[in-house]
Amino acid sequence: MKDKRTKQCVQSARKMGRREFLRLVAAGGGMLALQACGGGTAPTAVPTAPTTVPTAPTAVPTAPTAAPPVTASGGTVTWAMLGDPVSLEPFGINMTGQYNYEAREPTYDSLLAWDRDLKVQPSLAVSFETPDDTTYIFNLRSGVKFHNGKELTAEDVKFSLDTIINPPGGNNPAAAFFANFDTVEIVDPLTIRINLKKLDPTIPGLFAWSRYTSIFPADMPSQINPVIQAIGTGPFRVINYTPNAEIVYERFTDHWNPEQPKVDRLIYRIIPEEDARIAALRSGDIDGTDISPLGARRLQNDADITVLKGLYSQPKVLQFTLKGGKPWDIKEVRQAISLTVDRQELIDKVMEGEAVLTGPVVPGYGDWPLSEDELRTLYRVDLAKARQLMAQAGYADGFKVTAMTFAGASNDNAIVVQEQLRQLNIDMQIEQIEFGTFAQRVTKGEFEWCFTARGMRADVSGYLNDFRRLGIAEQNWFPAWQNAELNEAYDAAMATLDQTKRRELMQKVQRIVIDEAPHLYLYQDYRFSAVRKRVQNYYVAFTTFRPALREIFVTA
Repeated sequence: MKDKRTKQCVQSARKMGRREFLRLVAAGGGMLALQACGGGTAPTAVPTAPTTVPTAPTAVPTAPTAAPPVTASGGTVTWAMLGDPVSLEPFGINMTGQYNYEAREPTYDSLLAWDRDLKVQPSLAVSFETPDDTTYIFNLRSGVKFHNGKELTAEDVKFSLDTIINPPGGNNPAAAFFANFDTVEIVDPLTIRINLKKLDPTIPGLFAWSRYTSIFPADMPSQINPVIQAIGTGPFRVINYTPNAEIVYERFTDHWNPEQPKVDRLIYRIIPEEDARIAALRSGDIDGTDISPLGARRLQNDADITVLKGLYSQPKVLQFTLKGGKPWDIKEVRQAISLTVDRQELIDKVMEGEAVLTGPVVPGYGDWPLSEDELRTLYRVDLAKARQLMAQAGYADGFKVTAMTFAGASNDNAIVVQEQLRQLNIDMQIEQIEFGTFAQRVTKGEFEWCFTARGMRADVSGYLNDFRRLGIAEQNWFPAWQNAELNEAYDAAMATLDQTKRRELMQKVQRIVIDEAPHLYLYQDYRFSAVRKRVQNYYVAFTTFRPALREIFVTA
């Protein structure tokens, strides 16, 4: 009876359009619809965005909360990227790059997707079931076409996931996200089963994030060079990629979602320098770009340009390596540094006031972060206490250290902190290097201190798993540090699907991280984008990428 009911439900779901699915969700029936297809277990909830966000200044309008229904507008939109993607590959060593995913985002879909409020929505899968704690069954949308005309099947999903997990050459930089995957099985042409090694509450978020779960056809390697070409199911297909110059996309008319895209052509133009991007925006050579807070002020009174801002997920941090034998391996020294670093001064001087305090989980990630009031207490500046701790640790006279940075906020943060730490007799030398080299050295742990940032994560655990010393964190960053209480709380949070219990445990982990200070969290800045007035429906996404480019339209 159950098999018959499940089969009927899956068939019904596959016929259900996106509009109907979203209508059910809005009416409160979306979760019921998904539960009815499962073994009695509801899909794991993904953290939702808060109902209130810090309000932007009146001169900087925030994005609309809902997309107005419009038909395809046609036309071309040109967007300036800040860097070259190097490769368009949806697997392997290059897929972790910021610009790699920005370039892939218009072209590839995943099984699930986040909406603007970080709520899980159907994408290539119309529903999923969790018959037990270690099994996820995804029911695929029927009739989905790849850019080469081939229809999506479970074979393609299995091939994609197997290739991402075990890429050619064996280098999977995202291996930690798939650590609990056991096998991926084809149930039938439109059903895929993922068997896990143990309960894992992160799976829906992993697919909704989509950064490491792009789906591509099983025959793609024999058809194209995925470094410079792409075959996905996304709303845009790649026409041409000229490295360090531009990527040209055109509308995929057979996209499974008839509401995307609304423009005929999208061009990414690679322009690293902000002055050049602003000049191109003002002249009309480009239609939009990301800008700094200073750039936003330069453009906010331009009659032809709209400046938007929003919180996003990229907390700025001062990261230590804790390998033993250094002054900062001592907890009291790290605590003294935290008590001396004036985070508000960093916000004011580096970010022109356009940032907020953050803990390990950033503001805007639902109700998982610590409150601003608590952070202000934890991040108080207390120089007398800091000096007392330094003396207690045997370093009243300070020490010398080298901090690695790269151009931009990383180096600017270091300059401010350098001056602040002179109050503890800490001589912090700044080593500014090219970003590619910086990234390699961070991964290998080849630094003493570095000023860096963290990105968006599929699940709250992604913001905290470094401190559980998983993967490179144990080997390269914290071989001489761990906290048993943190480990216990983290492991308990990963062994339950009870979101209330998980929230309590993960907030406990955050408090331990702030007290132990293996990283110092500095702030989370606002992200600014500027678009010409002809571009409508763009918004700044919390995810750090640009899903809005799938939804924008242009006016005359």
